[in-house]
Amino acid sequence: MVCNNLATLVWLAQIADLEIHTWYSRIARPGDGMADDYGSSPDALQSSALNYPDFMVFDLDPYIYKGTERKGEEPALNRAAFSKGCEVALRLRELLVSLGLSPYVKTTGKTGLHIFVPIERNLTFDQTRSASEVIGQHLRSQMPDDVTLEWAVDKRAGKIFFDYNQNVRGKTLASIYSPRATAGAKVSVPVSWDELPDVYPASFDIANVPDRVAERGDLWQDILDRRSDLAQILGLR
Repeated sequence: MVCNNLATLVWLAQIADLEIHTWYSRIARPGDGMADDYGSSPDALQSSALNYPDFMVFDLDPYIYKGTERKGEEPALNRAAFSKGCEVALRLRELLVSLGLSPYVKTTGKTGLHIFVPIERNLTFDQTRSASEVIGQHLRSQMPDDVTLEWAVDKRAGKIFFDYNQNVRGKTLASIYSPRATAGAKVSVPVSWDELPDVYPASFDIANVPDRVAERGDLWQDILDRRSDLAQILGLR
């Protein structure tokens, strides 16, 4: 489904859609030259606008445990883990900016961070995923004690899991300003890079986020105006 107007958003709330998870590619828009045949065949979908993402994304998940988790549970939110995640995110930002990219960051509403990089729609999801993996490998080489790309959960302990595998057509992450199905109704909130070291996910919930937006504005309002030509940066055109 496409949620592109207030009525649809209200309808989602009416059916108790607590979390809104979005793709990283928009449908074709008038004048952008993108194909809009999404369903007639697998080949049509492959060549359509939905196979060309608007964003390269990075999901940073701390696997630094609080110590109160039961065996097999995911790490609980704790300040040491989130602080280390912020440190890794800031190093990632330095790397991305050095490549000529414009990263944006938000809390996940749970324990980690999402970094979105707006890009021109001239790379497929497969190409974007390959680029994000190389970036992750480079960051791990810079921070081997703090960053892991390991898929096996038991090998992530004590580190920040750098998940580049989100860059796949059909995968989703919680949208900005989406409530999460958590105690206290926490919200996934855009933050500025300057304030990142001082924020904490538990501070943002459905009661206070409207006031934050009223005061700070939408920090991602211009994100699609900051798209970089990743294909050109990679030397693919």
